[in-house]
Amino acid sequence: MAFARGPGSGDGDGASVQRLFDRCQEVLGALPNGTPATVDDVNAIAPLMDRVTPADLGIVPPTRAANHLALRLFGRPGTGPRAPQYPPLEYLKLHECAAFTMGVFCFPENGTIPLHDHPGMTVVSKLLYGRVRVRSYDWVKTEDEDARADVSTRVPRLARLVADREIQPPIPPLSLYPSDANVHTFHALTDAALLDVLAPPYAVDNGRDCHYFAETPLGPRGEPCGENETWLLETECPESFEVNRGSYVGPRVGSEAGAG
Repeated sequence: MAFARGPGSGDGDGASVQRLFDRCQEVLGALPNGTPATVDDVNAIAPLMDRVTPADLGIVPPTRAANHLALRLFGRPGTGPRAPQYPPLEYLKLHECAAFTMGVFCFPENGTIPLHDHPGMTVVSKLLYGRVRVRSYDWVKTEDEDARADVSTRVPRLARLVADREIQPPIPPLSLYPSDANVHTFHALTDAALLDVLAPPYAVDNGRDCHYFAETPLGPRGEPCGENETWLLETECPESFEVNRGSYVGPRVGSEAGAG
């Protein structure tokens, strides 16, 4: 894969990861069931999240030599007639419960999480290493939005661009709220890793299911979009998008504390 792992060296004993988990447990674990984290909740956990380093998690960012070896063995992601549109990602689970999840998404160069949403959820992301392009949208309320609410067929919805920027460390954690920049995508310009806290987590039975979107130039009646706007059409998850469960070797916390 696009990254290596080794013993953490940030605290020596994984203290920063444990402190982050304890704060999440204290703040997010106290929320009523199914309640998304607020700005105040995020402000309570973000400083501790910002102190976590790749070494604290037992992650060693890949070297250029390792990248060149991977290219010789597997080819550059996204090239060649049979190459996948989305190079596979890895997810390292740190904790999962009804109140929140903690984990790390590891991207190879050109790895992408397609445009998607987190309805009814708050996401806090800390870029551990690498350079990533982040693009996010807010929904624009249109006059016929309510009239289309009961229509079962998928039709384009108007969205306004909130952010389109490249980020790299050091940068404070990013936050996405249920009604603020919730539709978003990450594209790794280099190998990269994101530490994620999601509160509450996905729960399909409770209406918290991920939806994927594609940009389209025209609305349901052929309307164009304005400046910094786009029409988003809900689609199925791209067949080539794949997230594999990685082997986490860093300090164990929460639901992973007893894992082998």
